Amino acid sequence: MIIKRLLIESLTVTVTIGAALFVGCSGAIGPSNGGPSGATGGGGVPNNGQPNGGQPSGGGGTTSTPTSGAGLLDLPSAALPTNGLHKLTAWEFTNSLQDLLGSAVPLSPVEVDTLIGGFATVGSSSVSISPAGVDQYETVLGAATTFAFGDATHAGAVLSCMPQSPTDTACLTSALNAFGRRAFRRPLSADETTAFVNLATTIGNQTGSNVLTGVQHAVWAMLQSPDFLYRVELGAPSASDGGRLKYTGVEIASRLAATIWGSVPDDPLLDAAAANTLGTTDGIRTQVQRMIADPRAHRALAAFADQLFDAFALSQADKDPMFTAYTTTLRAAMLKEIELRVDDMTFTQKGDYLSLFESTTTFVNKELAVFYGVPFTANDNDFHRVDLPAGTPRVGLLGSAGLLAGHAHAQLTSPTSRGKYVDTMLLCRTVPPPPPGVPPLPDHAPPGSTVRQVMEAHRSQAQCSACHALMDPIGFAMENFDTTGQYRTSDNGQPIDASGTLDGVAFNSLGGLGSALRKNASTGPCMVSKVYENALGRLPIDIDTAALDQLITKFNGSGHHVDQLLVDLAGSDGFRFVSPK
Repeated sequence: MIIKRLLIESLTVTVTIGAALFVGCSGAIGPSNGGPSGATGGGGVPNNGQPNGGQPSGGGGTTSTPTSGAGLLDLPSAALPTNGLHKLTAWEFTNSLQDLLGSAVPLSPVEVDTLIGGFATVGSSSVSISPAGVDQYETVLGAATTFAFGDATHAGAVLSCMPQSPTDTACLTSALNAFGRRAFRRPLSADETTAFVNLATTIGNQTGSNVLTGVQHAVWAMLQSPDFLYRVELGAPSASDGGRLKYTGVEIASRLAATIWGSVPDDPLLDAAAANTLGTTDGIRTQVQRMIADPRAHRALAAFADQLFDAFALSQADKDPMFTAYTTTLRAAMLKEIELRVDDMTFTQKGDYLSLFESTTTFVNKELAVFYGVPFTANDNDFHRVDLPAGTPRVGLLGSAGLLAGHAHAQLTSPTSRGKYVDTMLLCRTVPPPPPGVPPLPDHAPPGSTVRQVMEAHRSQAQCSACHALMDPIGFAMENFDTTGQYRTSDNGQPIDASGTLDGVAFNSLGGLGSALRKNASTGPCMVSKVYENALGRLPIDIDTAALDQLITKFNGSGHHVDQLLVDLAGSDGFRFVSPK
């Protein structure tokens, strides 16, 4: 159809990003169980299984030994990316359609996301929709709009007014303008309005058709437009800011909706843009505080948590059939547990993010409670908040079975993979690539040998020591949990040694690692960096140092409250201007 041809032609622009990917060291017993680099699983589950979830290697950064703030992040020197196009991620696409067409709208998977640095939002700034993807979007959007405009009840919940006939141009104009303003994240131009109204009228007047069929095709065309499938945020010179490129009101509305809701703006947000109140920090903060109180903020935080805490690795973590308790439903419960712990700390407790690494309060349904060996007295299988018993070895988020199972193999654990995850995603450190000619590890630990013993022997080789010394001493703390995240006291018939170190701090258990991680100077700044990276859709570089320093100072001063971090982020120069300087 003509709409599809125009869409394909409009997507020929090449979108680039000024950052490079480097493969990190990943030596471990057995083959990697990660998915293909830069892809997601079905249904838009983010792929956090990137070769390097941290910052890109080399190219600069600080040369002194930093003690606090952004200096701990070793930000690389690089040119600021000039791209202002952001393809909707799979979950942003889903959220947007549900907000525009109703939560019951039927949706099928679209093109999988590409991740850079662990985040789909960064990958979406570097890719465009393929011709095959155009076909997917056409089909999915066709089914969605057919449902939304299949009868007057559904249509009435979507449109600002209900046109009575194909010639009811006054209502068609009003309804399509209102819908288009949210879908395009800006007001429609006069030519756009005329084109969509004419399309609705022409199709609605055909024999056997009606006005709702006409509206369905107009909205179908609108949602296939690059103006919906891409966020366009270029900025404009601001005379009051010395000519700096500053995002316009509608662009800020778009950025806020994507960051706080993972969706399109609502009318109050677009009204604020029209009133020019999003041009100031105070105006932005007012809107963010309103948006955080909206239920839609919870799903965006869940998507962020999925990526930060590696939902993709868990989705790909198949286990040997001998682990009979490890079911598809248990794996889903493991992911939900992590999301609920982060959500509870952020929105309900409004507590200290760093306490998540020492907390023994979690959320379980009946199946996960049985797996953890904790009482579950509810009559349903819903998730409930529980306090794990005193002295439990399952301490903090690193004790969540989802993290443990996601970073292990089919039969064996992987201290390397688990340690590397902590290094790259929680401490924002770069693990260097392995040198050529590294001898392979055995697929299975020899009889009578523990995984730790095999890894220590491997690390004793000169070409392996530098890389594994960064990861294994961290991962050893998790050895009391098998490949599925189930607690154990022995490995291959031998007692487990869970001792290790993090930056010179020694521990002998997972709880000790959690305490060391909470107190580590890099943990808080890394979290700020990840939130910043996810919101901006690009890897932080040295030009972001001042903006990140300010956010880190405020994060520390707030007691590490994530909800306050979102407010401060949105009001920062890094969010409001094309360049943070």
